Amino acid sequence: RDEELISMLIKLESDFWYHVQNNTPPPIDGSEATAKYLAEKFAECKSGVTTLPDCAADIIAQYDTVSAKLDELTEKKRLAENQLKEMLGNNECGTVGNSIVTWKAVTQERLDNKALKSEQPLLYKQYANKTTYRRFSVQST
Repeated sequence: RDEELISMLIKLESDFWYHVQNNTPPPIDGSEATAKYLAEKFAECKSGVTTLPDCAADIIAQYDTVSAKLDELTEKKRLAENQLKEMLGNNECGTVGNSIVTWKAVTQERLDNKALKSEQPLLYKQYANKTTYRRFSVQST
């Protein structure tokens, strides 16, 4: 028995049940489930501008800071990837210690939407799927 784990689970269950009883959603977090919930809850997009609360400025600053760090980390990851690709050369696989590095050739077939739309517009329209989603961005003015 792990009493600490049991206490944590009881607290989580209690918090969950509180939200169920009061018909309130849990607090916003960074999970994929929350992102999906918000996309579904606010699927309708109304034109216009709303004034955000003052605390949004701090959240935007946090967003900008994390975005810059993410860009830097992405570039560092790409550098490591490119260095390993150079070491692999034309080889598909390489090993060092307990790590296996692979850079395999993958062949895919994709539909050329532009060509199909221009050469067979009726066929394209018959099979085209239209989806709607909301694109999020933060821009400084």
